[in-house]
Amino acid sequence: MKTYTAISVSGLLPTNQAIKIFLILPILLCSSCSALQILAKDISNNADAKCREKPAGTLDSKNVKKIQLGSQTVIESAQAKADEYLGYAFEAESGQKLRLSTDADVCVWVYAPNNQILKGEDLLQTGRYIIQVSTLKDSKNFEMKMALGNPQDFSNSNSSVSNSSVSNTSVSNNATPTVLPNPIIATSTSTSETNFSQEQALGLIQEWYTAKPQIFAEPFDTSLANKLTTGKLYEKIVHPTDGSIAWLKGNNSYYRYTRHEIKNVMEFSNYEKQPYIKVRIIEELYFYDKGQISKKNSGLYQRNFIYFFAQDDNGAWKISDSAKIN
Repeated sequence: MKTYTAISVSGLLPTNQAIKIFLILPILLCSSCSALQILAKDISNNADAKCREKPAGTLDSKNVKKIQLGSQTVIESAQAKADEYLGYAFEAESGQKLRLSTDADVCVWVYAPNNQILKGEDLLQTGRYIIQVSTLKDSKNFEMKMALGNPQDFSNSNSSVSNSSVSNTSVSNNATPTVLPNPIIATSTSTSETNFSQEQALGLIQEWYTAKPQIFAEPFDTSLANKLTTGKLYEKIVHPTDGSIAWLKGNNSYYRYTRHEIKNVMEFSNYEKQPYIKVRIIEELYFYDKGQISKKNSGLYQRNFIYFFAQDDNGAWKISDSAKIN
């Protein structure tokens, strides 16, 4: 997500209200101010209603809505909460401009594809942008109007975004996005879609669970780990001193798996250089410690996992990392 440093609403205001606003983000857009005034004294007078330089919490990926923006105004209505963030993700090309306005007192941060806060109204990169929204306290219903296009698209625009004004600005030079999981946005500067499909992801996950009995028990087959994993996950498994296989062998331990099932897919993304999938897994496993079953670490589990994917040096897609999620 990215915070917006400079924003122009002239293309979305009626002709007699066409005023350009250039400010340092994060911004607080409100409808209660009587005029569009960005003066130092106004900023100091509004110190008690100040948006943070960057979001204090995290934006969960389930709260991010993908939208399609163009020169026509898009309207989104929702409820902003002080303890929960909303996000709107859209694709844009270098050279386009983003115009937005809202009818309520909400904080808005706009993040560019390189994870930096925008410094002007121009979108300088091609890729995925995210608008992040919250409120200073409690909750508030809001309506946000957004448009995207080339400079000429807005030169004679009559799109109406009325009664909007800015009551507070603050400087933000080093804010970072807080979307979870991070690989959706934070780990890559490229936001184009890959050719990696959900079917490929599920196929790799299925192969992974089928191979686990041979990887984490005799014969501790590292060739299967090499076939299915890469990057961090591969190192976690086969590292000669700190890897899972080394630990199991050194402690005379192993796992026995009797059942696995991919219950359902919760989310899939093939954006960025590192696609991911969230799945609910049913798995029955038994951990043997020096020949004895560890009841504490054995049983039938139903858990949610996120798996990340990357291409190896030969271009083959493999599982690069994983984590248990709520």
